[in-house]
Amino acid sequence: HAPARTLAGLMAASVLVSACGGGGGGPTCIATHEEGCLPPAQFEEKAAALAGEIRRRPDFFQQWGLAAIKADEAYAHLALVEGADVRPGEGQTIGVIDSGIDETHPVFEGTTITEELLQGASDETGDEFSHGTAVASVIAAPRPPVPYPNVAHGVAWGADLAVFAISFGTDPEPGHFNPVSLADLESEDAENAAVFRHVLAWEGAHGRLDFLNLSFEFPGLVDDYPEAALRANHGETIEVLAQADAGEKTILVWGAGNAHGAICTGNEAWCVQREVEATLCAAAGTSDAAAGTSEACQRGEVDAHTVGILAGLPVHIQEMRGHSLAVVATSEDGTIADFSNRCGSAAQWCLAAPGEDILAAWSGPVPASPDGSAEVHRMARVHGTSFAAPMVTGGLAVMKHFFRDQLSNTALAARLLATADSSGRYADAAVYGHGLMDLGAATSPAGTSRLSLAGTVEGASAPLAATGLVAGGALGDGFAHSLAGREIAAFDALGAPFWFDLGDFASVRDDDSMSARLRDFMAPATELPGLGARPIASLRREHGTWIPRDESPAGLQLGLLDTTAGAGGGHLGLAEHALTLSLEGGPGGLAATAFSTEGTDGVSPASGALVSWSAGDTPFALRAGWLAEREEMLGTSGRGAFAGLSADAVFAGIDARTHLGGWKLFGGAELGTVSAGRDDGLIAGLSPLTTSAFAFHAMRTLGDDQGLRLSISQPLRVESGQAVLSVPAGRTKEGGVLRRPVTADLSPTGRQIDVAARWHRRWTGGGELRLGAVWTREPGHRSAADPSLALLAGWRQTF
Repeated sequence: HAPARTLAGLMAASVLVSACGGGGGGPTCIATHEEGCLPPAQFEEKAAALAGEIRRRPDFFQQWGLAAIKADEAYAHLALVEGADVRPGEGQTIGVIDSGIDETHPVFEGTTITEELLQGASDETGDEFSHGTAVASVIAAPRPPVPYPNVAHGVAWGADLAVFAISFGTDPEPGHFNPVSLADLESEDAENAAVFRHVLAWEGAHGRLDFLNLSFEFPGLVDDYPEAALRANHGETIEVLAQADAGEKTILVWGAGNAHGAICTGNEAWCVQREVEATLCAAAGTSDAAAGTSEACQRGEVDAHTVGILAGLPVHIQEMRGHSLAVVATSEDGTIADFSNRCGSAAQWCLAAPGEDILAAWSGPVPASPDGSAEVHRMARVHGTSFAAPMVTGGLAVMKHFFRDQLSNTALAARLLATADSSGRYADAAVYGHGLMDLGAATSPAGTSRLSLAGTVEGASAPLAATGLVAGGALGDGFAHSLAGREIAAFDALGAPFWFDLGDFASVRDDDSMSARLRDFMAPATELPGLGARPIASLRREHGTWIPRDESPAGLQLGLLDTTAGAGGGHLGLAEHALTLSLEGGPGGLAATAFSTEGTDGVSPASGALVSWSAGDTPFALRAGWLAEREEMLGTSGRGAFAGLSADAVFAGIDARTHLGGWKLFGGAELGTVSAGRDDGLIAGLSPLTTSAFAFHAMRTLGDDQGLRLSISQPLRVESGQAVLSVPAGRTKEGGVLRRPVTADLSPTGRQIDVAARWHRRWTGGGELRLGAVWTREPGHRSAADPSLALLAGWRQTF
């Protein structure tokens, strides 16, 4: 049987039981509190199912506005990452300046409420309708323990409330629009500034206020009050609201105003004359003669094309920009409410939220009950931008909770505007500003998420989806096991943190195990060193000409490296199919080989050298080698934030052979030490690695044309070594990246042992039939992997 010049084989394999590994193509897993680590599709499926359950609760669906702003999606995201018992907004205190609050209303049972009476305001006792009670319930009325009809919870139903009562006075002409004069603004400036100064400096159990709801306005449209006039007549209040010296500014959330369609007189462009029914005209006092004498008359109605004065301060006052929001109101059909001001010139700092038919806590006189007693507490439908603003205020608190208080207040406000629904009708910025508030989008990653490689969120980074580490067989599940269950933060296009399972970035490469077994199975049935390698299809130099080598390969040889030690093999298995240049001195003695895969398509670049020595009269042989991987570390490759791995390995081994009865026994073992390198990325440091591999064989002939080989082997395995990672864990409000060191043990959890048997029979004409089986314990060096059994059959033909 001469050495093969050309080899053709027909192979087939059947795997009865096998283990499989991940793909290492970026994060496929989002860390959750109770469901473990979920792939994105499953996470979204769970979130959608949970949101559906939330929408079916009476205390949710009775408040149509909650579904309109997609609060159910935000609640579902929170519940998945923090647990089913999460209370949105918990741990925060939301500020409200309004008429006060009736703390005895049953809807607030369980809510921590702090109230202060300012400007001589009196406590809400139910004698009059309590505007502040209704507003506060939309923000933070808690979810009732048992759902029951006609009760709705607030947007941030787990938050506390700090309510500051002020006196609003009485409107002398309800329904009429009488813009405030500059003189009136000036007369109220000092008092208003004092109120705001006190509230913005207030501190409670959770510190200063992050969000302040302001559901009140001066009558007037901001476009009619230029900057100079505002600064001259309301400058002290503006200075306080600007919060120039505050390290963390309180977000001011204003109702945009309810002036649209109000009765007006005068020649201003916003007072539009409309033809109305005579009775309406008479009721407004517009034309006494028209009443009863004609079916219609002309009446002035406000075209509130922009927001009110306070809500519109950012239009003229630069220092108010970034922390002041105006909110217009929508109806249940999604259109702008008839009464609501439009965003107009304040569109850049304006958005829309539900504000019509809002279910709120009612405290005040209502029609008598059937038994004749007066009813003070109930729920009622209310209307106004006063009730759109608290939707936004509560939504900001939910976002703050979701992002673990790692985004500044101004960043949260900017995110709320950036993620609002601006599609369809909401693309009309003159009406809806940035669009309809969308809490689902605000708590979902925006754009491409990235992993920070620098000290700031805006610094160097790698795409989340393009980051992954595929561990070679020697590392097995060591990386993945050490990293599992640890969090890593990625930042979306708006700089917000989202958390993933770090262990999901690492997977195990085991797709080559079967092909390696097949190559070993089809290798020539000759006695070779246990972990040795041989050049295949090699040439030797003779008389200045390269010719095919024969069975006594002395001299200089050119070849292609092929490992024959079973799946994985020793260190030389990392340079498979390398081009070799060898100098051999015939049987026994000293031999040297240089090899490289540089320039080979589809093969990671690796180069090295091997020196072996054996005495012809001894059963032992020694070898030592060096292997340099330029883009991998022991076959482990990284992408994105794990890119830039390299390694230099030095290894030594011993081979032995002997005869026992009719059996030829041969095998070998190998030890190595690896110095690993890495570029700037998540891996901050790598210790030296210790590696091992062994293989032992027993072979005998069964007659003239049959043979049997039994083998036991351990593929290359890391015995010790560590990696230190610098893992982004979150961010500071100023944009700095919070990092924590994570140490990963690179030795795998198990030890793969392959036990193989191969029978072959030669046939006339050079063909050879082979049958074999390989049983593997702890495949991929993973202790949790089930054993696998592979049955193989093949035909080898030489010619």
